[in-house]
Amino acid sequence: MLLPLAASACGTTASVETRSGSTYEAHILGGSPGSVYLGNKENGRFTLPRDEIADVDYPGNLHILGGLALAGFGGWRLRVGDTSCATFGNVGNCVLNVAPTIVGILLAGWGGFVWGRSRHAFRDQSKLEPDPVTRPGTPRDPAHPPGWRKPDPFADPHP
Repeated sequence: MLLPLAASACGTTASVETRSGSTYEAHILGGSPGSVYLGNKENGRFTLPRDEIADVDYPGNLHILGGLALAGFGGWRLRVGDTSCATFGNVGNCVLNVAPTIVGILLAGWGGFVWGRSRHAFRDQSKLEPDPVTRPGTPRDPAHPPGWRKPDPFADPHP
C-alpha cells in the first residue's frame, strides 16, 4: 500500500528532452503551432520550439501502473480472501480486503487524469506564436516603448 503513495510523490511535471540532450522537468501549459509552452519553479514560463523536442515523458504513468497493480491485488484479495462484512466485528477484515482495491482505482484514475491533461496541453496549438522563442534563463529584451504590452500567450483565447 505504500508503493502507490510513494509513486504519487513523483509529481505532475513532464520530462521534456531536446535534440541537443537537455532535459527539462516542467508542466506543459499549452502550445502554438511552432512552440510548446512550459513552466517550472526554476525558470518560470518558457517556450521550446516543437522541432527541437526529441521526447516527452508525460506524468501519471507510474500512478496508473501502481494503481492498477494495487487494484489487481485488492481484487485478488476480494476473490480468494474472507470478505464477510456482515457484522460490525468484521470491519477490520473488510477494510483490509476492500481498501487496496479502492485506493488502486483512485490512484489509477488520478494518473490517467494527469497523463491525459498533459498530453492534451502538448497537442494544443491554439495559442499565439511567441516572438522570439524564450529559452529558460534568458533575460527578456525591453525593446518596446513604455506602456506597450504584448498579448499574453498563456491567457485563455476564449474568455
